[in-house]
Amino acid sequence: MLEMRTSERRDLKTCPQRWYWSQVEGLRPLRAANPLWFGSAVHEGLAGWYIPGTKRGTHPSETFDKYLAGNRRMLVTNDDEETEYQDARALGIDMLDRYVERWGEEPERDVIASEREFQVVLPRPEMVLFGRHRPAERRWLRYVGTWDGVHRDLITGEIRLAEHKTAASIWADHLPLDDQAGSYWAVASKVLEKQGVLKAGEEIAGIEYNFLRKALGDTRPVNADGLRTNKPTKTDFVEAIDKHGVEELPGPLAKLKVVDLEALAEELGLTVFGEPSALQPPAYFERFMVYRSRAERGQMIRRIQDEAVFAEAYRKGWLPVVKAPDLQKCRGCQFRRMCELDESGDALAVEEFKEIQFTKTDPYAAHRKDVKK
Repeated sequence: MLEMRTSERRDLKTCPQRWYWSQVEGLRPLRAANPLWFGSAVHEGLAGWYIPGTKRGTHPSETFDKYLAGNRRMLVTNDDEETEYQDARALGIDMLDRYVERWGEEPERDVIASEREFQVVLPRPEMVLFGRHRPAERRWLRYVGTWDGVHRDLITGEIRLAEHKTAASIWADHLPLDDQAGSYWAVASKVLEKQGVLKAGEEIAGIEYNFLRKALGDTRPVNADGLRTNKPTKTDFVEAIDKHGVEELPGPLAKLKVVDLEALAEELGLTVFGEPSALQPPAYFERFMVYRSRAERGQMIRRIQDEAVFAEAYRKGWLPVVKAPDLQKCRGCQFRRMCELDESGDALAVEEFKEIQFTKTDPYAAHRKDVKK
């Protein structure tokens, strides 16, 4: 049976060579790239927090701390748009602590399923390449993946598919065309109904994208308007204390030193803010709801089937496995160095590099448990 994983589709369309090395040869780097292991650790934390029901589970920062092995540092972009190395454990714990502070326990979120693997069998489309019909050796397509979660909003009554994303910056323009979560949504209602999780006729309304920006929290004070503030000046202290009112003072407020004004404000229990900073940090956490229609469901399923045709053509050698070099795509590619060796035409060097830098895995291993041979 032809197989297709949601996570491989982006590579298939981005660079067939990258897809072939990772999915057909099953190559995995001995040390995963930073975004991959960090994102996996955050997902583990959120899966342990959003357990089925309305009560929350283990705090996500605790799970993150246990999941992350060893001490690691990673390159991230700070609020000044500069890249710097940060301790990954401290960053993840800080992010998830603030995540819970931001969203709370959300009793209105009734979690139906969290981090659930799925598989669905779809008709395999006929393969026509270069005007010729290719033999239909495999008549069915098994589509597999893992969705982050499904929950019911007890306020609106909507059933939503959750998609957790960690990112250096948050933007949402592409979400209505997002293939990965869109394909999850396309099959989720029927799969969950078949599993007895949803009642007959119940449908998932859309996808809730849950973004967590990879950045340490801004420690500057926040005023009543939610703005980060600069360090308070002497004038700020004088105005705040004068407004509060004090019966006895050692002298005019304006003649006191800043250190004395700070001590007096602390004694009075006053929090004194400076002027709002001109540089406010971008949002650390954002959620976007994208609704999908039945027509879009059909489009998504057809796209999965069409992409499976290309995957099989590459596997069979009916199409050449080409490369798609690009500055942005190649910069973070785990196969970049090996790709450069491959360009030199030194096949032996490529094979030696594979043995030293990669291990071979079965990309579908997690989805084969319940499949009959």
